[in-house]
Amino acid sequence: MRPAPQQPTVEEWDTPAFSEYMAQFEGIDQEPLYLELKEQLQAFQDANNVAAIYLISVDGAAEHTIYLVDATDPDADDYCPPGLVDPFFEGDQSILTDPEGGFLPNITNTEEHGWLVAAGMPVHDANGEILAYMGVDMSMNDIMAQQHQFLLRTALVLLVLTVVTSLLAILLVDRMVIRPINTLSNASVTYCSGEASTVRHKFAQLQIKTGDEIQALADSMSQMERDINDHIANLLATTRELATTREHAEQLNVLASVDALTKVRNKRAYDEEIARVNEDIRNGSTAFGLAMVDLNDLKILNDTYGHEQGDDAIRTLCRIICNTFQHSPVFRIGGDEFAVILENSDFENAQGLLDQFNETLTERQADSDLPAWERVSAAIGFAPFDRERDTSMETVFKRADKAMYARKKEMKGGREVRR
Repeated sequence: MRPAPQQPTVEEWDTPAFSEYMAQFEGIDQEPLYLELKEQLQAFQDANNVAAIYLISVDGAAEHTIYLVDATDPDADDYCPPGLVDPFFEGDQSILTDPEGGFLPNITNTEEHGWLVAAGMPVHDANGEILAYMGVDMSMNDIMAQQHQFLLRTALVLLVLTVVTSLLAILLVDRMVIRPINTLSNASVTYCSGEASTVRHKFAQLQIKTGDEIQALADSMSQMERDINDHIANLLATTRELATTREHAEQLNVLASVDALTKVRNKRAYDEEIARVNEDIRNGSTAFGLAMVDLNDLKILNDTYGHEQGDDAIRTLCRIICNTFQHSPVFRIGGDEFAVILENSDFENAQGLLDQFNETLTERQADSDLPAWERVSAAIGFAPFDRERDTSMETVFKRADKAMYARKKEMKGGREVRR
C-alpha cells in the first residue's frame, strides 16, 4: 500500500502532489453531515452579515491551518474546500502556546480579498477537548469607503472655507473638523500597530462629539469594534449547538477506513468488522464464512512493468472480487491480499461464487487482448464458521488462509507473467 500524500506547502499548489493530496478529500463536501454543518454555518454567516465563517484545524508543526468546512458558496473564488491548507498569518503563532486563546483578531488588506478582520476561537467536544477552530472574516471596506468619501467632501469644504472665511472660521474648522478627522485618520493608520495580542479599542476611546457626520463616522467605527466582539461572542455561543461535530468526527473516521488505492475498506475497517463478527458469535450468530484472496506474481509485475501497472493489477483484482461477492464486504488487508466476509445469500451460495471467481480469472488469463497486468492470477481460500471448533474469527481466518495458500501452491506450477 502506498502512503497517503503529505500535506503540500503553499509553494506546491497547482502541482500534481497538491492534486493528489486534495483527492483524498473528494466527496466529503457531499456527505450529509458535512452539508448539515455547512448549512448551519451559512445560517450564522447570513444572520450576522459577515464575509465568511469556517471550521479549521491547526497543524502546529507546519504552522498552517487546514480547512474542514467553509460556509462560502463553492462556486466563489475564495471558497476553501476540505483539506486546503493556509499558512499562518503574522501573530497566529500564539495559537501554539495558547490553544484556548484561539486566533487573535488580525486585520489584512489584500488585492484578492480586500480589507478584512479575521479571528477564530476553539470548538470543544463534550469532554472539553478542542476539535477545531471556528473562524470568521468581516469586511472593513464598506466602512473605510464611507470614511474616504467623507474625507474628500470635507477637504473640498475646507478648501472653500480657507479662501472665504476669517481666521476665526479657520480656527473653528480646525477645532470642529480637522482635528476629529486627523484623529480618525491616525486611529485608522495605527490600528494594526503594536503587539498582535494587544486588545484594541482605538475608536471607542476617541470620544468625538462634533454632532455631525464626523461623529456619525466615529460612532460607526466604534460600533464596528463592538460588532467584532459581539460576532465572536455569538460564534462561541454556537459551540453548544455544534454537538454534532462528534458525529462529523465519526464520519471522518469512516472515511479514514477506506483504502486509498482500491476504494474498498482497509485493514482498520477489517479489524473493526472482525470485532463485530466476534460479538455476533458470542450472541449465537454462526452463519458466515471467510474468503481470503491473494494476487499472484505482484513482485514480477512490478519488476517487469513498473509499480503503476502493479497497482492497476491490484485494482483489477479488487473489481473482480467486488463483482463476484456483490452482497459481502470486501477488505484490502495487505499489499496484494483481500478478505471477504460472506453472509446471507453470498454465504448460502458460497461454492457457486468461488467457482464463478475462478472462472472469471481463467477467462481473463486467456484473453490475449488484455495487457499482462490485467490478466490477473489469484488464489482464493474459503472457510465457513464451524460451531464445533470455532469460537472466534481467528480460527476461521487460519483455515481460510491455509486453504488460500494450498490453492496458491496448486497454481504455482507452470505459471509465469504474460507479456
